[in-house]
Formats: sequence, C-alpha cells, structure tokens
Amino acid sequence: MLYYLVIIIISSGMPTDLEKSIIKTIAYFDVFNFPLTTLEIWKWLYRPGEKYTLQQVREALATSDWLSSRLSLQEGFFSLKNRDNIYLLRKQNNNWAERKFQKTVRLVKILRCLSFIRMIAVCNNLSYSNSRETSDIDLFIITRKNQIWLARFFSLYILKMLRGRPSPDNHQDKFCLSFFIDEDYLNMQKVTLGQHDIHFVYWVSQFLPIYDPDGLYEKFFLANDWVKEYVPNIYPNQFVGQVKPSNFSRAIEKIFVGIGYIPWLAPSLYYLIRRLQIKIIDRNMQAMVNIDTRVIINERMLKFHSNDRREQYFHQWKDLVKEILG
Repeated sequence: MLYYLVIIIISSGMPTDLEKSIIKTIAYFDVFNFPLTTLEIWKWLYRPGEKYTLQQVREALATSDWLSSRLSLQEGFFSLKNRDNIYLLRKQNNNWAERKFQKTVRLVKILRCLSFIRMIAVCNNLSYSNSRETSDIDLFIITRKNQIWLARFFSLYILKMLRGRPSPDNHQDKFCLSFFIDEDYLNMQKVTLGQHDIHFVYWVSQFLPIYDPDGLYEKFFLANDWVKEYVPNIYPNQFVGQVKPSNFSRAIEKIFVGIGYIPWLAPSLYYLIRRLQIKIIDRNMQAMVNIDTRVIINERMLKFHSNDRREQYFHQWKDLVKEILG
C-alpha cells in the first residue's frame, strides 16, 4: 500500500515534506537576497515534518526534479528560479560584512570594560555576513542582573563620544544598541508574534557572540531551545575572532564594580540614570512603550524597535511560498 502511495505522489507531481521545507527555507532568505549553500539549507531547514540529515537534504537537492524546476544553483548557492544573480549580492555583502566585523571588534574591546555587560552579540543581517555597504551594525547585549539601565547608559555614552551612533541621514557603519536583556531573562519566546513569526525565529537563531567571557551564549541558546520547533537542526554559532578580557579591561571593570559596593551611591546612581534615559526617549517611541512587542521597557528587557518589520517579512515570505507551492 505504501509503495503505491509513493508512486501516486510522484506521478501527481506533489512535493514531499522535505522538498516543501527546502522551498520554505530558501524563500525566507530570498526576502533578504541571500542564497544558501547545502549546509545552510540543512541548518536552517524550516519546520520539516521530521528531522532530516544533511545527506538527505543533499540528495533531495541533487535528484529532485520538482526542486530543480524551482531552484537555481550558482557557484554552490541555491536560490529561487529566476533569482540566479543574487549570489553576486551575497559575495559583495560578505566583503562589506568583513569590514563591519573589524569595526565591531574595535568597539567591543572598549565596551568589555563595562562590568555591567556580560555578553555582546551581532544580530540581524550582519550575523550571517549579509550586510550592505550603507547599513548600520546591530548589537544585542546581555547585562548583569539589575544593571540593565547602567549598561545601556554607559555603552550609549561611549558610542556618542566615538560618534558611532546612527543619525537620520547616516547609518553606514554606525552602531545600533536597541536590544538589552539581563542575565536572568534569557528566554526570548515572550516577545514573539505567535506561530507566524518566522523572522524572529531566525533572528534569535543567528546571534553571533563577539564578547562572551563566561560562556553565557550557550546558556542563552539552551534557554531558547523553543526555536527548534521551527528549525530543528540549528546549532550554536561561533565567531572566530571573539573578543576576550584583557588585564586592562579587568582593571577598569573593577572600578565600576567598586562603585556598586558604595551603599549610598549605587541605588541613587541607578535611579537617576534610569530616570534620565526614560525622560529622553523620543516622544513617538514613548507612545509605543509596552503596548505590543515593538518597544518594551522594564527592568529585565529594553527593546527599541519602533520600526519592527516582522509582519512585513512574514507576508513577503508567505506570498513567495504560496506562489511556488500554490
């Protein structure tokens, strides 16, 4: 009976579960002009009905007539049909990304001196080396418990002194520090938009730790194992040039730690810094605070994504998949 069912499916041209999952995966990254290698398709395979091996994905890509009629292969990169040339964009953006990583490492070597910060990761397009020349650099920061406002204040102050913050007319190579969480608030599922939030799933999965002296990224990855419901083959990322503490940075850290032990100063300083930052938040952004997941302000999470495009990306991806699968 099973044999005849397989014959019927093949003859009717119906895609298998694996073929559909491959298309859904490539379609998502197509939204960002990013073709995938075989390994990347397997790693980011979206919501397959079962867990497939890398070899099974490789065989499907090599032998499936259904896939070959819908995909293009250029220099080892798979893209949707008639999107052959985006592999050139990927290669170009990879070159821009290398320059931005160098700038990021230089900044992180300064930020590591702040005892309030426990981990710094690159996120968004740069985390998978798909950064345009004019784009900024998005960082995700995990802070020590009860020090989230201190971490944000001093890191933004350093950026301002270095003229590293983006302006309305200049984002190129500037740093966007718009997401902070503290070390006891690692599970990001609380800010998803529900079952259709494909962008957030990949966003969390692609964090690239640049500074992680205590191995907190592994704990973060485990706290967010809910993403494996969507991308079961995902595994932790590793940045080969990860920044480590130095004798100088540890000495500066001790100064900030010492301030925290002054009973009459530490609570007052935290209160003043918190109040100052809330006061200077843009009025338009203030109207969005805690009404949904775009802008979140509390003692455990600071998220400033007023232009949250997750819904837009979902619909772009959904339309692409619908066009291909019908």
